[in-house]
Amino acid sequence: MVDSGPQIKQAWVVVPVLLLLVVGGVIAVQSGVAASGSGYNLRQLGGTLARVCLRIVGYVVALLILQYYIGLRPSLGW
Repeated sequence: MVDSGPQIKQAWVVVPVLLLLVVGGVIAVQSGVAASGSGYNLRQLGGTLARVCLRIVGYVVALLILQYYIGLRPSLGW
């Protein structure tokens, strides 16, 4: 029989974090865009989305570097 306790505990951590990232991303991507139909607004939307993704990747890399320097095994909890 498989013990699902640790998986449920991880889900209670991962699901709210992902939800906050998605909500924050939606808010950030839509900021400054008046109507999504024009080409300029689509380019601005794409640029904003790219900046948000790069920022998240930068935070993850910084977290891994910090874990390495304080002596922990670099991982993201998986």
